[in-house]
Amino acid sequence: MLALSDAQRKANDKYIKNNYKQVKLSMPKEEAETLDNYCTAKNCSKAGFIRQAIKEKMEREP
Repeated sequence: MLALSDAQRKANDKYIKNNYKQVKLSMPKEEAETLDNYCTAKNCSKAGFIRQAIKEKMEREP
């Protein structure tokens, strides 16, 4: 993986600041470990998995 230049890093930070909102999630340790194990096995990020799960739930229950 190539290192980002300072200009690229600043551009990325600006994009994230303007286009993303951080959402905090707390869960019991056992559930968090289950999520960690699942995402590792499926080779996916926790954030991506959670976003997809939320999207699917919202589509099923308008």
